[in-house]
Amino acid sequence: MLDIRKKFLISFGVLVVLIATVGAVMMRQVDRLGAAIDVILRENYRSVVICRKVDDILEEVNGGLLRSFRDGTAEENGDWKEAVRELRAAWDAELRNVTVKGELERAERVNRLLKEYIALLPELAQPRKAETERRTLYDERMEPLFREIKELTGEIQALNQQNMIDANNRARQEAETLHRRVLMILIGCCLFAVILTLLLKNWILNPIARLLALTNEISNGNLDIVLDAKSGDEIGQLSRSFNAMAAALREARRNERIKLERSERTNRDVFSELPTPIAVFDARSGRVEIATRSAEQYFGFRIGAEVGAVNAVWLREIYDRVLAGGGVCTCRQNDGVIQHFIDNKEYFFQPTALPIPADAPADRISAVAVILKDVTMAHEQQELKRSVISTVSHQLKTPLTSLRMSIYLLLDEKIGPLNPGQLDLVMSMRDDGDRLADIMSDLLDLNRVSGRNNLQLEPRRPADLIRAAEERFRAKCLDREIRLETQVAPDVPDVLVAVNRIDYVFDNLIGNALRFTPAGGSITVSAVRREDAVEFTVRDTGCGMPPEVQAHLFEQFYRAPGQEPNSGVGLGLSIAKEIVTALGGSIRVESAAGQGSSFIFSIPVTGAKENQEKNSAQWV
Repeated sequence: MLDIRKKFLISFGVLVVLIATVGAVMMRQVDRLGAAIDVILRENYRSVVICRKVDDILEEVNGGLLRSFRDGTAEENGDWKEAVRELRAAWDAELRNVTVKGELERAERVNRLLKEYIALLPELAQPRKAETERRTLYDERMEPLFREIKELTGEIQALNQQNMIDANNRARQEAETLHRRVLMILIGCCLFAVILTLLLKNWILNPIARLLALTNEISNGNLDIVLDAKSGDEIGQLSRSFNAMAAALREARRNERIKLERSERTNRDVFSELPTPIAVFDARSGRVEIATRSAEQYFGFRIGAEVGAVNAVWLREIYDRVLAGGGVCTCRQNDGVIQHFIDNKEYFFQPTALPIPADAPADRISAVAVILKDVTMAHEQQELKRSVISTVSHQLKTPLTSLRMSIYLLLDEKIGPLNPGQLDLVMSMRDDGDRLADIMSDLLDLNRVSGRNNLQLEPRRPADLIRAAEERFRAKCLDREIRLETQVAPDVPDVLVAVNRIDYVFDNLIGNALRFTPAGGSITVSAVRREDAVEFTVRDTGCGMPPEVQAHLFEQFYRAPGQEPNSGVGLGLSIAKEIVTALGGSIRVESAAGQGSSFIFSIPVTGAKENQEKNSAQWV
């Protein structure tokens, strides 16, 4: 049987032969038409033109002779010599252009008669010859020659004109023959193209259409299909390969289904025994697809349960945030930690929600995994640390106060004068005592902030807060020749703050700016509204800081390189961050080495009831 390649070669071979035949026929007929037209334009037409020219010259010469007879004067030699030269030249050209049968005899005869006619012209032009003799010569010899030549040239013209008519008829016949042949060949090509199209449809298109339809069935999951593979060409080979592929896919699907079921059972069994509470929610239905036993037992994350049916406000929040923006989300309440009682015992968990697949955009999320990390031990250790710090600080505060009073009494010299060496030693003791008191004060402030004590929140105007901070630092700025400027936008609303805590934030930020700004510089404290919060900025023109310092700036006990020994222990900014976070805001720094620094923190505006409730819940 023929394969597709041979079928194509045969089909297009026939088509090429037909096209070559049309081309050959057209070239042959066109050559014939060209030959016929060449005869018309080149040979016969030239003979007609020559004969007419000879007739015109003879008419002119004959007319001149008649005028000489009428006027009684002899023809001058110059009047007919030029005509004789033209006659000889024209008829020599005619003798070289003889193409029609019978034309040669007449042309030679005209040539003889022209010679006789030309030979008589000098006799008629002699002035000494009598008029009667000249007239007799013309009537007896010249005029018969003239008429016979005219008659013969007319016959030659008639022969060439008839040949032109015959050539024109032959050209028309050739054109009609070409038209009929080309039309027949074109009809044959069209019929062949139609037949070839039908054959190709049966050979190729119909099998391919069936193959495409069955491929769509496979894409829809139907692998139980078989193609007719009786043909011996490439389509038949493709059909057999397709059937083998479908059989392999059926076997692979069966094996994969077995493996998948076994893997799902294994994963479900292993997953359910994990100690950490974990639940996976379907992104479309919001139902639990799989969960660990601890998640089912302690949080009610049973398979099939909906997100809204679970009694946990924080769950709906982090679930919606993951679906809206993707990425990993943690609970916003209480620094991401929730309190949960299990068997009347208090536990603390840190909920985290992440999309599946990981880092998938919002429109590609198929599921949401919720992981509850047990941070009870860390929470207890944090509480223990706070308790120890509070106890130690309070226990040390009383003897430290007594020690500082003793030092100040010594400096007042109320119990006796001090020599210079003793005075220096006591001054050093006083400075170290004051520094130790500041450290203990910072530790107590940090403990109070991180301990979530009750905050007394009340609305305050940002302009009043900034003005109070300006008054506290005006004298220090004047002493160091630093300009202190304030800028408050007119549309800034009131904010909810704990006054004793927010003053610490302003004092810490302005104090740091004052420490790192040289004389002649400036410090600007401003406030603008940003949506539902007020954004405060403390900007200085100091030395700035590199990115590696900014990354650790708000960490506890972190001190930037190059600070003075008595500049603190690195708790001020961490305490400021704890206060701002407790008020429902955030704080950040923008700086570059040699270009100053800007500390920016935001506080929610009043009227945001949910913010107030949130802060109250955080600090209980």
